[in-house]
Amino acid sequence: MNEPRRIAIDLPGTEAFRDDDLEVLRTTLQTIVTLSMESRDEPCESSRRMHREGWDVHWGLTWIARARRGGVTEEATGSTRSEVLARLQQLTSLHEVDGCP
Repeated sequence: MNEPRRIAIDLPGTEAFRDDDLEVLRTTLQTIVTLSMESRDEPCESSRRMHREGWDVHWGLTWIARARRGGVTEEATGSTRSEVLARLQQLTSLHEVDGCP
């Protein structure tokens, strides 16, 4: 049996992390690894069907950010939190007229 591979990451201000915070991070990262490796070598039927129909399919995990004000909703996606929040800021700023909300 192969030894499990491990990675180490630097956490900013690790003194601010409690044990339960670290457990949430560990569980979240394990979930991401599991999702990204799931059926990696065997494309699912949906993916095979799209490929047969000429689609080049790529997928990945992403950040989603939503902003709501009154009856208006804006949503952005991105590969990092900074990216998605910058995109969301651009979208919400489109609702300003002469700098006023």
